[in-house]
Amino acid sequence: MVTTSYFASKAPKESKVCIAKKRPRFFPAGNLWVRELAPSNPWADDWAAAYRRDLETRFPQGRGLRELLAGIEASVPDPVLCCYEKDPATCHRSVLAEYIREHLGMEVNEWQSS
Repeated sequence: MVTTSYFASKAPKESKVCIAKKRPRFFPAGNLWVRELAPSNPWADDWAAAYRRDLETRFPQGRGLRELLAGIEASVPDPVLCCYEKDPATCHRSVLAEYIREHLGMEVNEWQSS
């Protein structure tokens, strides 16, 4: 199951997948970095709309997105798609989760400790 979180969360380190434009220095070198899910301009005035356009351009109507996510899951069991922002409401990962729900019918929730 794919979930989302932020780099500093307590999600398992081996499950974290970078979806940020820039990979943080502290992010483990062996962990997956999926640039196709990174925003092209995270500093845009309307970053959410800009990222939504990125997704629509890269994965029109979700095409190719299911395959990309399946590839991530094949490489990283129970992947946690991570970026910098602690609050998902102020982060592109919430836009991505919504896009996945809309086009693939998959729920992508914020990671929670068990």
